[in-house]
Amino acid sequence: MPRIYKNHVGTAALGCPAKRSSANSTLLRCPRFASALWTRTWDRRRISVAFLAAGWALPASLLAALAERPSATHSPFALLLSRTLLFGFLPALACPSLPLTFLFPPALALDLILLRALLGPLSTPQLAFELALFAFIFLPAQLFARWTIAQRRLIARAVLHPIFHAGLLLGVLPALLVSLGLGTWSAPLHRALWLNKIYAQLLLIPAIVLISAVQEFALRGHGTPMPADAPRRLVTSGVYAYVANPMQIGKLAMLIAWGLFWGNRCLLLAALFGLLYSLCIACPREDRAMAARFSSEWLAYRRHVRRWWARRRPYHDAACSSGAPQRLPARLYLDLTCDPCRQLAAWLRQHNPVGLEIAPIRESLPARTRMTYDPADGSPPEFGVAALARALEHIHLAFALFAWMVRLPVIAFLAQTIADALDPRAAACPLPQPSEAQR
Repeated sequence: MPRIYKNHVGTAALGCPAKRSSANSTLLRCPRFASALWTRTWDRRRISVAFLAAGWALPASLLAALAERPSATHSPFALLLSRTLLFGFLPALACPSLPLTFLFPPALALDLILLRALLGPLSTPQLAFELALFAFIFLPAQLFARWTIAQRRLIARAVLHPIFHAGLLLGVLPALLVSLGLGTWSAPLHRALWLNKIYAQLLLIPAIVLISAVQEFALRGHGTPMPADAPRRLVTSGVYAYVANPMQIGKLAMLIAWGLFWGNRCLLLAALFGLLYSLCIACPREDRAMAARFSSEWLAYRRHVRRWWARRRPYHDAACSSGAPQRLPARLYLDLTCDPCRQLAAWLRQHNPVGLEIAPIRESLPARTRMTYDPADGSPPEFGVAALARALEHIHLAFALFAWMVRLPVIAFLAQTIADALDPRAAACPLPQPSEAQR
């Protein structure tokens, strides 16, 4: 006697038809279930973060492949792409919340299997070397992704962004072109040394612009260049006070300078394609997104600041707005009873800084003993050499370029250390002590 089953609506039916009906219903619901699972579990933000992890793993894997020097019978790109997917993209996409202590051992074992297939048996020193290389690929990529998802370690995320962008533009892309026969590494060997130095120094200006833009995103906008981790407020200070598109300008200029250094026309062509992408796709999409987020503030900013051609004098809402300004002028607090500080204040006023007021340091809240720059937009104040560099940004483009270089993280620390060592008063200009009657 045939068995009786319940179909998906609860009615009784004979076995075989009910099975077919239930199977058909399940098949019909599978695409919807898969779509819902994808939308719910792997949303756009997680996919973006997975690409971010792959963006670190790819140039790091290239450096590792160059250090390992696989045999000529095996292409390093097989190892390169495998590591990028297995140790960058897939773990960040599939298991971003799983502790790294659980992920690290199986991932390392898989990497050693790949290496044994490509390089043969490994000695003990090679195993230790491979462990260090694997940690360099795997750990920063996964930490980068996890910090971005959890919105933690903003400064660390901001530091990692220009590093992996430089790795992709200056390392992976030229290596790919050379492997395809579209260039060589020998061009600098056939030029004079002084010309190579000039080409290499051409990278400095776009690098300063690019790093300063990322730094401004982090300090003033509390975000990064990644669209899924964008700044929470409109950033119009620093390099953005002069040009609206500094990151794309920096990347394109670095590609051009790198193409000239290696004598590779394909890199110059890549810069041209990057420019066309920016003009036709990226810029219109950014305009729509920024207008939707910041409305009149973005439109007012774009009326005064161009995308591809820098202003000579900086934009500041307090100075350029025709109506009521949305931002107060920034303030530089100096001890005007100190002769060097008073001379500095006179020099700054002579250059008529835009959107900057100079005030006695005793008016700062709380009272400071070091030169202080208050951006007056809710961002933390800056002190010492960094404060002076911020003040120079309010004068014109030449001073601003010097200021952006001084404010780079390592250079700012060294400059402040040297200033404190040369003149201890620079570390703490003494405030005038109140008299007995004032007490």
